[in-house]
Amino acid sequence: MQLHLLSLSEDDRRARFGHSLTDMAVAGWCNRAMQGDSLWWGAWAAYDGGLCAALQLCPTVHEGVWEIGLSVAQPLRRRGLGTALLGDALRHLPQVRQMVCHHGHPAIVRMALRLGCTVQTRENSPGLRLIVSPSEQV
Repeated sequence: MQLHLLSLSEDDRRARFGHSLTDMAVAGWCNRAMQGDSLWWGAWAAYDGGLCAALQLCPTVHEGVWEIGLSVAQPLRRRGLGTALLGDALRHLPQVRQMVCHHGHPAIVRMALRLGCTVQTRENSPGLRLIVSPSEQV
């Protein structure tokens, strides 16, 4: 996970975390994140076995509401990889009723809509709330 996140450009780190992180901050984040109660999905590249996409769902204090974090390596974007990871997670986690994305990345919006979620924006904030349709978890 750490190698995948360290390989992200400054703009990609901003898209993933909501702001740019230094290498040291990414390493610290990885150490803390792996000790928490997040659930993870990943995709590995066949040619070198490296992690090329990662989805993190972290439960919030509100039942059924999870925070989403997603990153896909630059060369593999726009091929449905992020949508596939998110769809797989939703099919296996009926307890996820809503997802929040604090920085509201447009790619997350497209993926959520493709999967039949309802997207709600927050007033005066870039954040999103994604409402999972019950049919998503069939």
